Amino acid sequence: MLNIIREHSDSWLVKSILWMIVFAFIGTIFYSWGMGGATSSSGGVVATVDGSNISKAEYERTFNNLVNFYREQFQSQFSEELIQKLDLKNQALNVLIEKKILLHKAEKLNIQVSDAEVINQINSLAVFKKNKVFNNTIYQNYLKFKRVTPLEFEETQREALLLDKIRNLIKFNVKVSPNELNEAFLIANEKVKLDYMVLPLNHFKSEEKVSPEEIKSFYEKNKERFEVPEKIKIQYVKTTPKDYENQVEIQKEDIDDFYKMKIANFRVQKMYKAAHILFRPETKDNESEESIKKSEEQAKSKAYEILKKIRSGASFKELAKKHSNDLISGKDGGSLGEFPEGMMVTEFENALKKLNPKEISEPIKTSFGFHIIRLDEVTPERIKPLEEVKEEITKKLIENKTRQKMKRAIKHLHLSAKVSHDLISAAQEKKMPVKTTLFISKENHIVPEIGSNPDFFNQAFLLEDEKVGEPVITLESAFVMKVIAREKSYIPELKDVAKLAQEKTQEKKDYTFSKTKSESFAGKISNGTINFESTANKLGLDLKHTPFFSRSDSIPGIGNLKKVKTKAFELDKGKSGWAFVRDNYYLIRLQDRQKADIPEAKDLKDLRKKIKLEKGNSVFQEWMNNLKESSEILIDKSQI
Repeated sequence: MLNIIREHSDSWLVKSILWMIVFAFIGTIFYSWGMGGATSSSGGVVATVDGSNISKAEYERTFNNLVNFYREQFQSQFSEELIQKLDLKNQALNVLIEKKILLHKAEKLNIQVSDAEVINQINSLAVFKKNKVFNNTIYQNYLKFKRVTPLEFEETQREALLLDKIRNLIKFNVKVSPNELNEAFLIANEKVKLDYMVLPLNHFKSEEKVSPEEIKSFYEKNKERFEVPEKIKIQYVKTTPKDYENQVEIQKEDIDDFYKMKIANFRVQKMYKAAHILFRPETKDNESEESIKKSEEQAKSKAYEILKKIRSGASFKELAKKHSNDLISGKDGGSLGEFPEGMMVTEFENALKKLNPKEISEPIKTSFGFHIIRLDEVTPERIKPLEEVKEEITKKLIENKTRQKMKRAIKHLHLSAKVSHDLISAAQEKKMPVKTTLFISKENHIVPEIGSNPDFFNQAFLLEDEKVGEPVITLESAFVMKVIAREKSYIPELKDVAKLAQEKTQEKKDYTFSKTKSESFAGKISNGTINFESTANKLGLDLKHTPFFSRSDSIPGIGNLKKVKTKAFELDKGKSGWAFVRDNYYLIRLQDRQKADIPEAKDLKDLRKKIKLEKGNSVFQEWMNNLKESSEILIDKSQI
């Protein structure tokens, strides 16, 4: 995922994802008034856009929405370094700037959202529905639970709709010409087949060892690479929700209110138990349409033949083991186990709905082939009764209340410590233990009790000495900290890093040698000076082959590497080329090219939507960039 984000960081794709994250309004309100995300709320203005302020609180809320989204995506891989790589601070600010610009533009164009539109929007939100119908009790309970007034909630929805209106005004007015559509179809459906080998960058090693002069020269030119980073020692207080469990008592009314408000969460999906026998048409690359139809008819005929045997009393289980092309379920007599409604492809689902338990379907065609389906059992959709989920709700309410107490406690501690500038005394007064880290740096800050907590370390390395920092609050813990000692960064003498300098110099020498040698081979292959097969033998590389793939496919055996794919589609048949990606040289030869057929109307319907969406997003982003250039935007970098 990170590679996709890096490669498309300026594209409409990532811009759309960011807008989706930042303006997912139910989630935003949950964060704003609920328990989500880390916070260190403070006053101040981060930026001004044509006279309208972006507050520090609004910025922090948006930044934390982004952090929480990516934390959920990357799980244990999420880190402070990832926040920097994704540039989330600037991404959050940029999307808020764009929001202000759009709201100003909507006002100038007199674009408005009616009360009826707001009501329709709220009525359409699944979180407020019961039996697929808007339920006012759930809605009111939700607002009560989040401590949000109906007016506040409705205004956020109005703003969301307004932003959508002006974006759609630009995006949906774009046109896609017939020529544009045909060309896109031909490009999208053209396929190529490759011969390839992978030459790692470190394949060649220089036998020449570095001299003292080379080491000294490398050190002098790259002193910053040997810098010992600044280190700090942190005094901190940590508290967690668990610290307050003995202070929390859950009332029956609390459980009843939570159940009513969250009743949609206690819906149990309709479940099926079924088995199938799959007959997959035997098709090959480059087959004609007539040949494909013949294969499909053979598979269908075989399905009816087996169905006849089943209805004559033969064992479904044994026939599945013997004949099913789904090898995994076939081994188990065709059993698919239990699965929720909506999991299977549409045609399969529709067939299931028409069957009663123990009934067997006619052969059903899907994109996988022809299926004989046996429905074994249906568990209807239901809402779990309160008694069944009482323990679960109690646990959730304890989590919520202990987190609230944790937040209050850490904020009270912060106020006391900020006034006295003495974290130890303030903590002792509130009977909260104070701990101190060893010296840590931005590059190396492993503190087991703190764990992977980007918000904690971000603040720590920005804090002035002896100043008590703002509270850092996450779902799992809360902190107040103070930097009590600092060791400045410095560049050591060469004699103190002699071994490291030698290793780095040798690495550089080997890298240059291998890069030169690799690109020499790659260049000779590209211009036909040397033979593809003989090069594979000479270098001891595996010569591999791909099946046909399109521009939208991942390259079989290689992966979805854009540079390799681009080079592949540039080549003429029989010609060779290369691309360097992630420390590997991909040496490729175009074995064959398969042009797309002339499209039919049905082929173009979905493609038109896709191109219109992409073109619309691109036009919108260009329009937005022009608006930004003509806007007066002032940013206070010290606030982010």
